[in-house]
Formats: sequence, structure tokens, C-alpha cells
Amino acid sequence: MKTYLAMYEIRYAEEVKIVIDKLPLKKKRQIKDAIERIAKCPETGKRLTHELKGLLSYRSGTYRIIYRIYHEEVTILILTIGHRKNIYKQISRRFN
Repeated sequence: MKTYLAMYEIRYAEEVKIVIDKLPLKKKRQIKDAIERIAKCPETGKRLTHELKGLLSYRSGTYRIIYRIYHEEVTILILTIGHRKNIYKQISRRFN
């Protein structure tokens, strides 16, 4: 696992803040902690394949955080957060 000298800046797609606001407090904390771990070590997520190539997925309980890394800008864009049951279908529809 790589060690990064600086934490990456986190940016959110518009829908992500809406999704987070709707979560119960315990899940919000869980997601926030997971995003902090991603900021410290962006490559920690699972690389996605096929039509989702270039994206990563980070597991936080039953939820998944889908994101893209921009190394040149030292930025991570959180694209969506959702339950593992339907998050991959949801994000696939957005990219097709």
C-alpha cells in the first residue's frame, strides 16, 4: 500500500450531499470516517472494471463509496454513495 505525503482534497458530486443528509446519524459518521480514510490513502478502494473503469469503490459496511482520483490536482471526486445492493447498477446507468 502506498503512503501519501498529503491528504487529498475531497470534492462531492451534487447528489452525494443529498444522499448523506438522508442517512441516519450512525451511517453519516461511518461514511465520514471512510471518506477520511480515502483522503489519506486514495488507492485503498477496489478498482472497478468494464464501463466503470477509472473509478474506485470503497466498502463502508453495507454501503459503497464510488469515487475517482485526480492525482495531478491531488483531488478525489466522490461520485455517489449507496447500498451495495443497487449502487453498481445506479452508477452504470449514469455512465452509459
